Amino acid sequence: MEEVIEEIKRILKKMISEYRLKHIMGVTYTAKILADKYGVEENRIELAALGHDLFRDVKPYKFLKIAKVYEIGISYVEKKNPILLHGKIAAEYLKREYNIPEDVYEAIYYHTSGYKHFGIVGKIIFIADSIEPTRKYKNVEYYRDIAFYDINRAYKEILKNKVIYSLERNHFLLSDTVDAWNYSIAQ
Repeated sequence: MEEVIEEIKRILKKMISEYRLKHIMGVTYTAKILADKYGVEENRIELAALGHDLFRDVKPYKFLKIAKVYEIGISYVEKKNPILLHGKIAAEYLKREYNIPEDVYEAIYYHTSGYKHFGIVGKIIFIADSIEPTRKYKNVEYYRDIAFYDINRAYKEILKNKVIYSLERNHFLLSDTVDAWNYSIAQ
């Protein structure tokens, strides 16, 4: 897995803007700390963190074409806002090229929307993506604090924040986000 991680780092330097790379490194840093706290293998977390925004800087018009090639189902919401496909495309690419583990694939695939059946790797990446050091928004410190004492509560609170943020701005809600939220409150 270490060779794959090094290869992803090389790819990132070619494909990603300096701004986005700073974010990815922040997610990686935060995710590794959470992995240590919750006893998760660091290589799995590092691979998922590095891969989560691998395709984020691709021009949006290309996402629909790439998704078709990878046979990724495209929802109405994704058709209207193709950037939402970047995690799914990154996960598929990494699975096909490097045969990444299923929990890493899942973490990358659903890092934007959340997922009702997330395991610990998925929750860590979802949370780290929202609380990494470059993130500045209302209540981010609160989310950072709870992430280090209750991973499940942090996941649910950040998911809730994403839903509220989207509703307040009349943004689309992905069906996976709605499913994840409904599942989280039923637990």
